[in-house]
Amino acid sequence: MILRSLQPNFNLAAICSNIKLLQIMAAKLKLLKSSFLIIITACLLTACNVNYETMASERVKYAQKAQGEIIIVALQDSAESHYIKGVILAVEEINQQKGLLGRPLKVLVEQDSPDFSTARPTIRRIVSNPKVSAVMGHRNTAIALPASAIYEKAQVLFFSPFVTEEELTSHGFDYTFRLLADNKQLVKQISSLGKTLGFKKIAVLYARADEHRKFSLLFKETAQNDFNLVFDQSFLDETLDFRSILSDLKEKEPDVIFLSGGAKTASRLSKQAREMGVDIPIMGSRHLASEIFKTSAGVAGNKTIVPTPYNVHAQTLINQFFVAHYRNKYNQLPDADAAQGYDSVMLFADKVKRAGSTQPALLASIVRFSPPWTGLSGMYHFNKEGNIQGKPYFFQVLNNENWQMLSVATPKEY
Repeated sequence: MILRSLQPNFNLAAICSNIKLLQIMAAKLKLLKSSFLIIITACLLTACNVNYETMASERVKYAQKAQGEIIIVALQDSAESHYIKGVILAVEEINQQKGLLGRPLKVLVEQDSPDFSTARPTIRRIVSNPKVSAVMGHRNTAIALPASAIYEKAQVLFFSPFVTEEELTSHGFDYTFRLLADNKQLVKQISSLGKTLGFKKIAVLYARADEHRKFSLLFKETAQNDFNLVFDQSFLDETLDFRSILSDLKEKEPDVIFLSGGAKTASRLSKQAREMGVDIPIMGSRHLASEIFKTSAGVAGNKTIVPTPYNVHAQTLINQFFVAHYRNKYNQLPDADAAQGYDSVMLFADKVKRAGSTQPALLASIVRFSPPWTGLSGMYHFNKEGNIQGKPYFFQVLNNENWQMLSVATPKEY
């Protein structure tokens, strides 16, 4: 299953001996980035003396004993979001109710890395622990993709709370589950929102990094019948001066800007746009739905509309309970990351209770085929590929330097 993306004539031992050569080959052959990462990971799995099958076997044996603590791992990313706070709160609540299956639930918090090469030792250490049933995290797609191959081989459940790129669930893995609707669903909702808000002429700006370029391309393909594309321009993520681009954009008189890029880059662009009198709304990708963008952009970020999986003001009983407990523990309101952390753990707990076991194969099957479970951000129901189904995004807009929910784009029910 791990090697599904490989062509039969690839010599893995040779590839492992010369990673640099493979990079050159990938560039020349224009291989998809995701497939390239899976090739590298497959190489590491099969030719570098790491026995993941033994790790999986030890995990099964530990699950069969049905004794001792149940362990999950949560990865704290470098942005130091509130994700871990939500995870810890959920674990505490579960243990106050006598744990899972009468056993204590324990969370190990690991620091995530900026790239896969530095993350790999941590990932190997995680999967070498037979008590670990699930891993939650990896905000960076370039880490999540190859990591999913390792979790698959070691039979560790992988809940991905942040990655929306379609490639994550395109390899037929049994243990990988996406907790957000993918980019195809997201751009449909962004396009629909723009149409509802009455925008006609749109300018598209995007960073040339692969993730942002592909997202903007997907948006343009999806929204081509809803808007008149009057301006389309890419830029380097490290760009400091956007004034020339913005001057050309201003001449086209768009109603709205669609912006796909990193939070810090987007904040620089927003500031310069407002300075030049470009005061139209900006519809941003999920990367702009962050404290980094809000703080860096300041007043220039006003009129920026972004997707979010969570509405802190939702009047559901589960959310009111969560907000009250979160404020009591942390003395602040939860954000989307905190809600994703909380839901990740509670979803895992629900599936363990349904399975009556932490047997890896059984647990993965229960996650995939059991009835929908409702969390803070909506309904969690997965298809055979591990994609979440029927879970819409909310949308929020920066107003007076604070995020406010857009009621026109808020799902009325799940």
